[in-house]
Amino acid sequence: MALFPDPSESTPLLESRPTDGDDVPDEAGSVAPSSRIPSTKSKGRFGWASRKNIEAQRKTVRQWGREGFDKVKATMSVSYNCYSLSQGHCYLDTNEEGHTTLGGYDVQKLTTMRVFLVYTGTVLESPILWIEMTVIAVIYFGVFTVLMHFRWKGFSEFVGSDMDVRAFISMFSTLIGLLLSFYTSLNIGRWWNMRTNGVENIAQGASKLTILLSQGVTKNAEILNAVRRYAVASLMLFFLKEEDGQERMDRLVKREVLTPDEATQLAKSGDCECYPEALWVWLANIVNQCNDAGLTKGPPHYCALLAAVEQGRSGAAIIKTFLGTPIPMGYVHLLGLMVKLHNVILALLMALVSVKHAGRYDPMSTARSVFRCFFMPFLYNSILIINDELTDPFGRDMSDFPAHVICRRLHADLHSFVEMGDNLPPWIANLDLKKKEEA
Repeated sequence: MALFPDPSESTPLLESRPTDGDDVPDEAGSVAPSSRIPSTKSKGRFGWASRKNIEAQRKTVRQWGREGFDKVKATMSVSYNCYSLSQGHCYLDTNEEGHTTLGGYDVQKLTTMRVFLVYTGTVLESPILWIEMTVIAVIYFGVFTVLMHFRWKGFSEFVGSDMDVRAFISMFSTLIGLLLSFYTSLNIGRWWNMRTNGVENIAQGASKLTILLSQGVTKNAEILNAVRRYAVASLMLFFLKEEDGQERMDRLVKREVLTPDEATQLAKSGDCECYPEALWVWLANIVNQCNDAGLTKGPPHYCALLAAVEQGRSGAAIIKTFLGTPIPMGYVHLLGLMVKLHNVILALLMALVSVKHAGRYDPMSTARSVFRCFFMPFLYNSILIINDELTDPFGRDMSDFPAHVICRRLHADLHSFVEMGDNLPPWIANLDLKKKEEA
């Protein structure tokens, strides 16, 4: 049975339907009373809706119970996946050099109580965080130990009330919170732009160029392979930015992304910062040669090819601009200075308050002071470290863009576009639109 029948044939969808009160002829040609056909007008605006309701009402208790059991089973399965410790919350990707990055993670697992058991790929792996917290611990316990031993008479009056201490600290906390929120918002925006307008433009430009060339210009395997290699090389160069120019070229040649001759020609541009954009000049030259050979279908087609090249080049330019233009140093320095000053002052004041409460044998108040001393510095230091990782997502941090995954997917996508062009469905491959139009 065809999914889309020929409209010229008589089909149930095109036949006239009897209305309520009309007689319906049977197969023998006799007329059957319309009372044999239940009227649907009183049960709903559309007959199909009424029939659907009737079928739903005919479900047995056993069917209802089975459906309910299936829903509960599905819900329990999802809950098990959220809390199960046998399934990781993320997956890691390791490239040929042994460098490991975070390839992806399960958001749902991080919204449950299982978040307390998550360590891999988080800020908790940062050694800088624990060094900073160790400094705070040394200051706090050093001052606490000395003052507990040399506490003088009237020490409680010297420290003052807890409310006065909290009011003094809140002055720092409010200002730091505003500065940190603005700083984090800027870095997330930059990070998102580098991923969507930078990396994605390179991928989209290469994809469009591959499709337009393979389906409307040439099937030359060398040309199509060059588009794939140059696009991947343009992206990989950003992940290799920490190395000098010659090391980058050697790495690309070793991975067979560029040939030795291509690496030599690219190195002649001098400034290694221009390499990611310079590769798109070669692709533009290929397009121009195809146009000069009469392979393009006119100026609009030629302009579309150049637009795809320009999109890839602009993606590389966006990434280079963001990496070369960080947030002003004065702002970052002021924010870091205020955070560290706040943490040191907080450790000193909480040590004084803890000594006061410990001298009064008030363990709960002492515990609150200890928690307050370490919680806010931990939070502020963590946010600063996360912002540092967001500033350059093309580095070697665990949470940076997974270079191996992105380049491998781009290579596979461009290869699949060419393969799909060579493996068309028979009805598309056998289309003869000119004969149909003439007929």
